[in-house]
Amino acid sequence: MNRIPMISVAFAATLGLAACEPATPDVPGSNIPTGAYVLVGIGSDTVPQRNVGMTIAADGSISGKAPCNQYSASQTAEPPGFALGPLTTTEMACSGNAGRLETRYLQALSAADGITFEGGVLTIKGPTYLTYEPGYRKE
Repeated sequence: MNRIPMISVAFAATLGLAACEPATPDVPGSNIPTGAYVLVGIGSDTVPQRNVGMTIAADGSISGKAPCNQYSASQTAEPPGFALGPLTTTEMACSGNAGRLETRYLQALSAADGITFEGGVLTIKGPTYLTYEPGYRKE
């Protein structure tokens, strides 16, 4: 078997696949994809329940549902900056572990000042980091 044609085919296929990769903008941090995300980490803790979701709209605004309440806010900074306008939430009762997670999450989100998307992971940065993966929260 002749290896040179096989190597050429593999090389051509690799180049073809590389052309399908999304282009990274020249401005660092400006590659934040819109869509649905699920919280997988808050600070150094994991969120195994996957019961906190967030959607980033084309205008940069965010909305979602924490364990108990829905929330939304405008986002006024250019990435990699992050600055939320007033955070609006519904006011359903939320107690126990769900209530503690929700309070911690909304406080961290309100205090955040940066956002990045690298390796398929969205990170909202601040005194407490929030880590998300693309996807939807569990109901």
